[in-house]
Amino acid sequence: MILATITLAFHLIVALPAAADVTSSPSFKPAVASTKSAASTQPANTNSTSAELPQPAGGLRLTATTLDPAGQNSQSLETIRVPSIEPAKPTKVISVEQIASRKSWLILSIIQHSAATFDAASTRDAVSSGAHESDPMMRPFAGSPGIYAAIQGGPFLLDYAARHMQRSSNNFLRHTWWLPQSASTGLFLFSGVHNLHVANQH
Repeated sequence: MILATITLAFHLIVALPAAADVTSSPSFKPAVASTKSAASTQPANTNSTSAELPQPAGGLRLTATTLDPAGQNSQSLETIRVPSIEPAKPTKVISVEQIASRKSWLILSIIQHSAATFDAASTRDAVSSGAHESDPMMRPFAGSPGIYAAIQGGPFLLDYAARHMQRSSNNFLRHTWWLPQSASTGLFLFSGVHNLHVANQH
């Protein structure tokens, strides 16, 4: 009986220090909680991308990472390339002062048609005196009054061409609009004078 009591007491004495060590040793769970509380007390930094937190026991490494939306937006805007806009071809505008007057065109038209009429009249005189019309286009009308109307076809076409050249955007054509009518007038006058000489020779 005494031996059993001594043995029980011995076991109790041995077990008490071990229990005291277990209760007094800190557990891992409070350490994690303290780590979380320490991490929560740190101020948030929006400019930094990562921050190291106090490391708990056991070799686990914790890293807090923050996003920077402003940085991402600026980077995405930098990568956008806007194509350069080429200027459209400028439209050339011709002022009214640069266009020749209709009056000048009308004067040259009257002179040209008058010269053509003179050529037709001299041709009829030469043909009636025994000459022959050398122009194959005017030959069928040389002996009839129809030559006065037939000879005006060319001047009408040249009048239209001269008026079109007056309004052209080409500087050369716009400044030389008078050449077709002037050249035609000169040719009609030369032909009429030649016809008169031929009629006088016969």
